[in-house]
Amino acid sequence: MDRELPAVALRATTEDDLLDLVALWNDGRVMGWVGFPDGLAYTLKDAHAWWRRLRGDPRRHHFVVAAPGVRFAGEAYWRLEPEYRRAGLDIKLLPAAQGRGIATAALLALCERIFADEQRADAVWVEPSAENTAARRLYTRCGFAPAPRPLDLPAGDSYWERRRPRT
Repeated sequence: MDRELPAVALRATTEDDLLDLVALWNDGRVMGWVGFPDGLAYTLKDAHAWWRRLRGDPRRHHFVVAAPGVRFAGEAYWRLEPEYRRAGLDIKLLPAAQGRGIATAALLALCERIFADEQRADAVWVEPSAENTAARRLYTRCGFAPAPRPLDLPAGDSYWERRRPRT
């Protein structure tokens, strides 16, 4: 890594974070990379319904990303797929938090947390679009690499994986 990464905090999301998440999810600059160029048009009511589903599924884990001087930089998420011994990841940052090393530090912390706390996951994976070169650079910095797409997943443009470190 060429530069020192900022200290980040991954804090378990609470109901108090929903307004910030709605703003993130409705920002087309963020959501355009995942197929929603106008954002999701979520309301606070939609976010509360999402929150209830999240809390009801022990395989899903959602965090708020914070950094020095940035109370809410974005979100980080993982969902355990125990039958395949992997976890699917997602990270999204507000435009003001991008390009500062926050995503790299947060994604590395997320991977470390998963591999430390979840023995049923031997790999973590993401699906960066070919057009999102910034995301692909991020995933490369964090130890992900393109891999053959597992047959159990629906068709998709890409599959990048990082394996559990050998001890």
